Amino acid sequence: MLNELTTIITVFLVALCLILPRKYRLVPFITAACFMPTDQRVILGGLDFTILRILIVVLVLRIYMRGEVAVIHWNRFDKLVFAWTTCGAIVFSLQMASTGDIINRCGVMFDVLGTYWLCRQCIHSWAGIKTIMMIFAICLLVFAPLVGFEWAMGQNPFAALGRVSTWVREERYRCQASFVHSIAMGLFWVTLLPMFISMAMIDKRKILYWIAAILCVFCILGSASASPLGTLLVVALLFPMFKWRHRYSFFVKSLCVTLLFLHITMDGPVWSLITKMSVIVPGSTGWHRFHLIDQGIKHFSEWAILGTRSTAHWGYGCEDVTNQYLLEGVRGGFMTLALFVAILVVAMKTSVKFSLRSVPRDVSWLSWGVCISIAAHCVGFFGNSYFGQIQMLLYLHFAFAGFIYEVAADHSAELSILRHKNSLFAECGLN
Repeated sequence: MLNELTTIITVFLVALCLILPRKYRLVPFITAACFMPTDQRVILGGLDFTILRILIVVLVLRIYMRGEVAVIHWNRFDKLVFAWTTCGAIVFSLQMASTGDIINRCGVMFDVLGTYWLCRQCIHSWAGIKTIMMIFAICLLVFAPLVGFEWAMGQNPFAALGRVSTWVREERYRCQASFVHSIAMGLFWVTLLPMFISMAMIDKRKILYWIAAILCVFCILGSASASPLGTLLVVALLFPMFKWRHRYSFFVKSLCVTLLFLHITMDGPVWSLITKMSVIVPGSTGWHRFHLIDQGIKHFSEWAILGTRSTAHWGYGCEDVTNQYLLEGVRGGFMTLALFVAILVVAMKTSVKFSLRSVPRDVSWLSWGVCISIAAHCVGFFGNSYFGQIQMLLYLHFAFAGFIYEVAADHSAELSILRHKNSLFAECGLN
């Protein structure tokens, strides 16, 4: 339930949803995602409403009541997101076969499709993405000093807003701020880092975004978690490859060949490399991540069709599925996992290919930023299963990719029409 302070803040955010100009209507939603612990919720008739769900309802009502509904040309990417969400809900409901679990899946579908639709409504142009990133940057200016306090004192200032704390491992504080876990906090900001750097490259408020990028790294270090730090290293390697992005196909193929070679030549499977996470952060549970993947592959036939109700019998600690890919399969079977991977592949491919087109410089950088952000999610999935606020960020990035897919399709249609006209003019000229 909501405590007194959280209730006051929630009422204030709801009011902001109704009175802010259309351009800034996502401000309360993003603010809640950054600052409000997800254990705070209202339960009505067995239905569970987190603060983010409450704000989704209010914002959807505002959009319809004010006639702000934008026409969205639903494309193949949008349909892929819908198919993934629906497939996962159906398979999980068939697997568990209880009313409570069906209601739970309805709540998950509301989170995914509600957030995705809301964000697609608020992104009509590239300016919409820029506005969203500006809101995140301003939130981070307030958020980072609170993480600094937690890191220095070992006391979580967000505890006044919900049930959060500060963990200690190897005599190091693991800051989690308003998030459900320190890993989630670190991954949240590392997946926003590429977008901040892209904005710093193109926006006149360069200082704001460079500061935001630096504060992202600060929060990642404060999490003292291997998954965010490992993802940060991947971002640091991938983002500077903007000049060579036209060779993305070669790099992907080279990576696949390298992994296959390592798999053949190593004593263990290639996914055993994840055990090296302890090199990044002492005390990290890299072996657990490796063991999960290993057991998931060995038990493939168990979860491939309708998932499985429990993974506890797979081995020590396997009841804690800290791998988003495996969690998709365990809950929704192989088909749900395949749709999820397809979304990631299409999102990255669409973004990088659009950045290569004859488009303005700022569009190229933003498309590249979206591509690297989703790639960061792909890496983070190996060390964490998403829950809480970071799920909202994933669906937001999906909405970015959906917008780019729509723009790319329109751009292709315009080029096709232009080529057709030019061919007609050429034929007339020949005649």
